[in-house]
Amino acid sequence: MGLLVMSPRYLFDDKNLAALQNFANYKGALRALVMSDDPWATRPAVELLCAGFTSITPEIITVTPNDTGAAKIGHLGFFLPEHRDTLWRGAAEWIEAG
Repeated sequence: MGLLVMSPRYLFDDKNLAALQNFANYKGALRALVMSDDPWATRPAVELLCAGFTSITPEIITVTPNDTGAAKIGHLGFFLPEHRDTLWRGAAEWIEAG
């Protein structure tokens, strides 16, 4: 089995991905949350993904476990029911305001 090597620019280096043009065409609001204890979706990784949206300036917010009163959030923690009144509510309020 061969070694899988990630591209430094992730999907943006894939010349065969026709959907990449959609990033530049997006004109809506965009808020990205960075969980400070997420080992994979780090601030630089989220900034890289948001950089593809060249027609807008995405809002990137870093959230710490302390912000939510939790011991940890991690990579998929946003989706846990324990964050219903913190992370979920904040996301829902942002969507409703838009």
